Amino acid sequence: MKSKAKTPRAKKSSLAPASAGDRITYRELRNTPGRVWERLAANEILTLVAEGDAKALVIPIRDGNARDALEAYKRGRAMMALASIRRTARENGTSRMTLAEINEVIRETRAERRANRGS
Repeated sequence: MKSKAKTPRAKKSSLAPASAGDRITYRELRNTPGRVWERLAANEILTLVAEGDAKALVIPIRDGNARDALEAYKRGRAMMALASIRRTARENGTSRMTLAEINEVIRETRAERRANRGS
């Protein structure tokens, strides 16, 4: 019986978030899917890596309800986008604008757009 060679694991990058879990390569997923299933059964979150870059997260779904898991993922992305918008607003000072200032910017922008449509 042939002994299986161990599939090398991708090196952990210092740029990878600690909460991303273990990294697996596409080759490991293709060649040893059983190990990947075992890790998912143990509730590990895996980062799929190709050519040294993280390409996807592979997450376990306990109850088999992929629709709810996808919805939770989408909500999480929306929360991250909102946090980014807020951070940018703090950095460029727009978070300190008053409602009157915001409404004035809106009025000016709408007036410019109307003027550009007429040209």
